[in-house]
Amino acid sequence: MKKRIIAIALSLLLALPLLAGCGEELPAVYVQSVKNVMGYGAMGEFNLCAGVVVARSEVKIDRDENRKIAALKVEPGQDVSEGDVLFSYDMEEMQLTIDKAVLEIEQLRNSVTDMDKQISDLEKEKSYAPESEQLSYTVRIQTLQTNKKETEYNITVKERELESLQAMVGNGDVTSPINGRVKAINEDGGYDDYTGMPLPYITLIEAGAYRVKGKVNELNRSDFFVGQSVVVRSRSDANMMWTGVIAEIDSNPEENSGGKYNYYGYSDEMTSSSSYPFYVDLDEMDGLLLGQHVYIEPDGGQTEVKTGLMLDASYVTGSEEEGYFVWAANDKDKIEKRPVTVGAFDEFLYQYEILDGLTAEDRIAFPDDSVQEGAPVTDLPPAQENPPENLPEQDVVYEGAVVGGY
Repeated sequence: MKKRIIAIALSLLLALPLLAGCGEELPAVYVQSVKNVMGYGAMGEFNLCAGVVVARSEVKIDRDENRKIAALKVEPGQDVSEGDVLFSYDMEEMQLTIDKAVLEIEQLRNSVTDMDKQISDLEKEKSYAPESEQLSYTVRIQTLQTNKKETEYNITVKERELESLQAMVGNGDVTSPINGRVKAINEDGGYDDYTGMPLPYITLIEAGAYRVKGKVNELNRSDFFVGQSVVVRSRSDANMMWTGVIAEIDSNPEENSGGKYNYYGYSDEMTSSSSYPFYVDLDEMDGLLLGQHVYIEPDGGQTEVKTGLMLDASYVTGSEEEGYFVWAANDKDKIEKRPVTVGAFDEFLYQYEILDGLTAEDRIAFPDDSVQEGAPVTDLPPAQENPPENLPEQDVVYEGAVVGGY
């Protein structure tokens, strides 16, 4: 009997701490839905750059400044097919030039014939002339021989010019070498401000062969490199996307006619951010339009179709041997340790594929030391210890900035 009383007393002593804890309220745990955690419905977690669809190549058509143009057959923005006439030279003026060249060649040949006769006559006279006049005849003959050689050279040059002119007589029409569109027509001549080269008369852009031009600035330039796979998304429909590879990044910053701006909205040479153009070669171009504005982001596998739910690996606890679980809110708004079945692990995105045990609507908590099973949950995020003061009323958006992502 005595031993039984002692055992009961010991049991009561051991139960006292547990009984005391029953009255304590566990701290509430902040939870979010899986779709909010992963940003489903948004663009994703990648750096986005603005881009525009441009022609893969441009064809520049020069004009012969020595020839008069009789008719211009196209205008800017017009679609053309290979072989279409762009402009025609004035062939009447060309024929006059040819006739003039023929006459000049004939005159030169007559001059050669005349000099041959003069040389022959002087040589005969020299043979009968006294010794004192021999040198004079020799000088006159050598001068005529030199003039003859120069005239014969001029005949050769003129004949080549005539051949070129005659070849152009039947080719007065200049045609388009590609299927494309007329980008620009420059009838005033002039020179390119950047290269210093003469401006082309007509510039064509190739149809159907598109690429995407984007811009990066000094802040996100390191996130993009030549050979990198990227995803191109339509601005108007996030479900429309294309894939491609960065083929070129210009090392020279692009001039901005609107000036450079820093984060505070004013121009400052020391704090401004330069933009660098880059170009994406697309795997396929169906549905794209020339001039269409798009978003460009690095391809981290986000376009791959996965059968399960993707969840950031930092929310998943456990191991392959012991099993995986997440801290989730149950139907009583309490934290529970919920087992999940995981599939593939994406190292680039640092995500697990959740095959079973969790839906996009379920609410989960980040597994830190404060999370305890049975604790109540809250949808309100923890209060900031040091809330920001004097926030600017309006953010400044500058060309080439990161427009999405975290």
